[in-house]
Amino acid sequence: MKSLLFTLALGLGLSAYAGTYVTPSTTAEPDTAACAQNTKFYKIYLKSKNYVDAYTFWKRVYDECPAQSKSLYIQGAEIYTWQIDNAKTPEDKKKAFEGLMDMYNSRIKYFGDDEETGEDYILGSMISDQLKYYPNEVDYVKMYDRLKPVIDKRGAKTDPLTLYYFTYSSMLRSTLDQSFKAQYVKDQTFVDKLYAEAKAAAEAEGNTSRAEAIASYQATSLQAFAASGAASCDVMESIYGPQIKEKNTDKTFLKETIALFQSVGCTESPSYYAASEAMFNLEPSSSAALGVARKALADKNYAKAEEYYKKAIDLSTDADEKGEANYALAVMYYDRHSYGTSRQYCNAAMAAKPGFGAPMLLIASMYASTASSIYPDDPVKQRVVYCLVVDKAARAKAIDPSVTAQANKLIGTYSAAYPAKEDIFMHPDLQEGQSFTVGGWIGETTTIRVR
Repeated sequence: MKSLLFTLALGLGLSAYAGTYVTPSTTAEPDTAACAQNTKFYKIYLKSKNYVDAYTFWKRVYDECPAQSKSLYIQGAEIYTWQIDNAKTPEDKKKAFEGLMDMYNSRIKYFGDDEETGEDYILGSMISDQLKYYPNEVDYVKMYDRLKPVIDKRGAKTDPLTLYYFTYSSMLRSTLDQSFKAQYVKDQTFVDKLYAEAKAAAEAEGNTSRAEAIASYQATSLQAFAASGAASCDVMESIYGPQIKEKNTDKTFLKETIALFQSVGCTESPSYYAASEAMFNLEPSSSAALGVARKALADKNYAKAEEYYKKAIDLSTDADEKGEANYALAVMYYDRHSYGTSRQYCNAAMAAKPGFGAPMLLIASMYASTASSIYPDDPVKQRVVYCLVVDKAARAKAIDPSVTAQANKLIGTYSAAYPAKEDIFMHPDLQEGQSFTVGGWIGETTTIRVR
């Protein structure tokens, strides 16, 4: 109670004290006594969220005793942030922001060597505020140049947010200068190793929360890398290959890795296959099954490929994914000349994924390939089969404009191979414009056309 009364009395006394200061020293040496008293005053105002009066006393301490303590800068950031957020004019906002930036530089000057919250940590906070308040004015080249020597010096001890800003600035710099892309890849690879070292150190210390925070920044950085277009499959392989061996029981890591490889189109990479199989063993899923199936198909292990493509179909709830898996099975059987089974999977693919033209084109190709085997002794009827090929190709581009170029190529090739009028004339059971049911395994009807 005595303590409470003292605080209240002091607070009441300060209400009449606003706008004045304890007079600072005019000598070269800071007046620590005045700073101590002004510190007491600004902290009381700060506690009651009276930022206007808190700034008055805080600024005097900051000017007179800038090396007093780290808390001076932490509380100064709180005050400046309030000023920025509550500025009445753009000029007031800019002035407060510039004060905040100057304060960060001052903190680096006096506390930049702090092991835990030194220059790297301070720069992370500084950049966060730049991006928050004036993102369009950030110079990413200058950001990169300022961060690089700090990261080179601190290595894996660098604050993880600052590591992220370094790769972010490198990425944006590469968008401004295409010749910088190779350096961005090097920077990303270097930083990824630092993240791995830092995470391992945190885990060794039993600091789970720090390890998780580092992993989160690392994942975000790699997602940006994957989306940047600079990520080649070789680079992805070099980054993830060693990690997958070490983390083959880490579900979160494996899921993120599989998604990243898919996002950059590296689904033929050994590491993608390894991550998929490890993930499937831990937690069966359609995406993991697809990875295993693709690897088996690449190895020509058709039985395993079919097994896992079917598992992917059964596990998936995504129409596009089901369609793609069925189409993959169709292609697999097409390559082995099992056309009837291939067509079944083509139809399943289109049923699962409406508007999917590739399976229809595959059916057209199968019909073209087997025309001679259906009518080995009748070259005219072989050519009539090409009318059905063209029907399928036309249908494919009608439902899926993305396959138009391929469809047009088939249409051009096989419409030129239609039977000639004289061929039809010499074939009494055939007539131009008449319906014709193709025999054999095809069993579909077309309209006879001539070239």
